[in-house]
Formats: sequence, C-alpha cells, structure tokens
Amino acid sequence: MPRKPRSAASDPATISSCPTADPSALAAPGTLLVDGTPLTVHPGPLSPGWIAAAEAKGFDIAGRVIDRLHLALCCRTCGHAFACRIFTLMAGPPICHACLEARRAETAARAALAYLGRDPQKTAYGLYRARCGHDQRRQFDYIRRMADGTAGLRCETCFAAEEAAIAARRGWTRIGPDPERNPNYHLYRHACRAERRIARANLFWGQIDCPGCGQGWSARESRIYLLDLRHGDRHFLKLGYSAHPEKRHRHQLGLPPEARVRVLRELVVPTGAAACAAEQRMHGDLRRGFPEVVVPRAEFADMLNVTREIYRPALRAEIEARLDALAVTLEAPDSTTADETASENPETDASSGR
Repeated sequence: MPRKPRSAASDPATISSCPTADPSALAAPGTLLVDGTPLTVHPGPLSPGWIAAAEAKGFDIAGRVIDRLHLALCCRTCGHAFACRIFTLMAGPPICHACLEARRAETAARAALAYLGRDPQKTAYGLYRARCGHDQRRQFDYIRRMADGTAGLRCETCFAAEEAAIAARRGWTRIGPDPERNPNYHLYRHACRAERRIARANLFWGQIDCPGCGQGWSARESRIYLLDLRHGDRHFLKLGYSAHPEKRHRHQLGLPPEARVRVLRELVVPTGAAACAAEQRMHGDLRRGFPEVVVPRAEFADMLNVTREIYRPALRAEIEARLDALAVTLEAPDSTTADETASENPETDASSGR
C-alpha cells in the first residue's frame, strides 16, 4: 500500500503552554521564539512516544523546530524552552541549561562567589567574581568543592600584589612572569638593578640573595660537575652543582671509603643561582627524555646520601653535549674538558684525600 503523504496543513506542529515559547510571541510567521531566538517551525505530527518521554522527564513539547530531528522542549521546573534533538530526548534526560545555570549560580553563592556565566572557550570552566572584586576562571567541579568546604580560592591578582609588597620590603621589584614559564617563579629586579628569578617560597621566607651585590652562595661563582662513580661492580654518573665539586664528592656525598671517583667535567657558572637553575633544567630534560637511564634510588641508597640525579654511564655523551651547549650560552671557554680533568684528577680513593 503506498504511503500516505504527510501534509503540513492536516498535521501541524502542536504548541503547549510555555512562557518562553508562547505562540503569541512568534517573531515571524512560521517561527517559534525559543530562548529568545526565532526558530523555524517544522511541520509534522508529534509522536505519542515523544510526548510520553518528555512528560516522564519533566518537560512539555512546545513544538517541532529547525528540522525533523529537533523539538522545542519546555522545562516544567523553570518554564525555560530550548531546542533538543529527538534522539537526546529518547536516549536520556535532556539538560535544561537554565536550571543548570541556576544551580551553578547557587553553588557559587555557597562558595562566596558571584557566578558570571560559562567560559565561552571551555565547557568545564565558569567565570566568577570574588569578594575582592577580581574575576576568576575556575572549573565547575572545583567551585563545587569550595562550596562543600574541601577547597579554597586564592585570587591571583591579590596574591601578586601581596608578593610585590613583600619583595619591595626586601629591596626587590617584581617586573614580570618567569621567562622560563615556571608558575612558581617570577622575575624580580634588585635595588642594584640586577635581575633574578625568585621562587615564591623563597620570597616569603626571605631566602633571596642578589647575584649582583649579594654575598651568599647564590651570588658567588659556582660549578656544574659530572662525576664518574664506581663501587664494586656498580658504575654510575652524577650530575650536580657546587662551589667546590671536589669537596662535594670527598666529604658530602657519603661515598664508601673504597669508592672510586673521577671528575669528568666542571663548567664554571657566574653565580650559584644560575648554576642551580641550569642544573635543574638539565635534570628535568634528562628525566623526561631518557627515563630508562635514570638509576632507581634502591640501587645506590647504600652508596650515596642523595635521593636522585644518578644516571647510567650510557648517558655520558648526552650529558656532555648539554654541558657543551650550556658552555656556549655562558661563554665559558675555560670550562674543563673531560680529558683535561681526567689527567688532572686521576681516579681517587674517597677516603684518602689524594
């Protein structure tokens, strides 16, 4: 039997009572005003199954809109109308965004924030205004935890002002973010015009020394060293920094008396702060790029009193190449080469001091 053609005149889309989808508020003939936007009414009947599913999930169907795949649903809780795919209605509970936004605003109020709306770039984030008057961007889940009392909010604008005030009392001026993009550091200028990256924790505790006029270890000349360590059948490399590398390996590493140590490389760095930063960057790159040659602590715990920064000998060429690149950056032609150091520092018994 041939299918009876569908007629728009005989089966018009029905419109139920909905404040935001009122037939008297039609923007133009053939459209339906849904959430302030005129949507084209699509002709055709409403399936009884759609109507039943909508009622069971707390909605009324205001009409068919856009095309054959969409309905205008009216929320029975808040009266808000929105467009919804028929598949979404039948497969699961549709989300009334007006109710969702109301819940987000209520959660924000419990967290002592004013909700400004969703982040237009990322759906998991919202925009908020704190009591201090500064706007914040946070994940909705984080705000929920704040409202439950399991998390707190720190205004970065106020925190930056507090950091700048602390720095000013210590003779430093905050001039910008960390050039190496570490969020725990910022760039500061001392009264003598010298500049330095300073960690937030060090700033608060006053553990700061100026590389230009200071007298502490961070302002004095230092060295990045590479050691060849042997004990029994174990063979490791250690990369570190110290103002006195020989003192470091003779008296501070806790090596057994029978251990053999050879200084493979020493690279002179103008300040301890610069040496520390360069060494930490190098360790981070090596751990990420060559995790298979990082020695687990269990293998050297009885041999050294350090907890990390120990590598397999196979990584020597890579470490040397990085030290060469750093030497060029520092313009340090007097850095000791491996052969020169080996000739000047033969294998040494750690206990003899020779």
